[in-house]
Amino acid sequence: MQKQTNRQQKLLTYALLLIGILGIGFLIYVVVDRVLLSTPAVSPLPNPEAAAAPNPIASETEAIDDMAGVTIGIRVGQRAPDFRLRSLDNENVALSDFLGRVVILDFWASWCSPCKSTMPGLENLARELAPDVVLVGVSLDRSAVNASSYLASNNYDAMIALYESYTSAYEVFKTYGGGGIPKTYVIDRTGIIRYTGHPASLSRQAIERLI
Repeated sequence: MQKQTNRQQKLLTYALLLIGILGIGFLIYVVVDRVLLSTPAVSPLPNPEAAAAPNPIASETEAIDDMAGVTIGIRVGQRAPDFRLRSLDNENVALSDFLGRVVILDFWASWCSPCKSTMPGLENLARELAPDVVLVGVSLDRSAVNASSYLASNNYDAMIALYESYTSAYEVFKTYGGGGIPKTYVIDRTGIIRYTGHPASLSRQAIERLI
């Protein structure tokens, strides 16, 4: 009789332990699930042609420039990835065309309110520091008409505005990390990135030091 009682107590103990383990596991699941649901998502610019062929330029961000021994990439101190787009003036333009000059590379769009607020400052820098400094803008507008109309209506003529198509411009934008706009890079005379960030934080003194 005593053995049977002990066996029942052991079974009850094992059952309680099992229930406790299952309960703790369930609580962990609930906590993790709530944390994941509360984490905000970050959405990049829409890409209507996500199934398009991969961009060959993107692979260059991990390549090595054999001549200078500098990694090609999008961080300060790296060599800016080269690209080629047609301008709004229908000219074929490559970033490497501007070697020997300081380049302000700006990703923008006419629908972007922060872009509109920082565009005058970039235009002034390009006008006042020309020909040593050139402003190259890659538009992420949905059409070339939207981009060119905005520039014309505001008399922004210092920028070399590149577009070709939304897909082409977006591919270059992805090569440079994507994310939000406006997004600005300053590239020195040798093609090395010296600044990356919001154009509002870019000072004239920082550009002049590179001339």
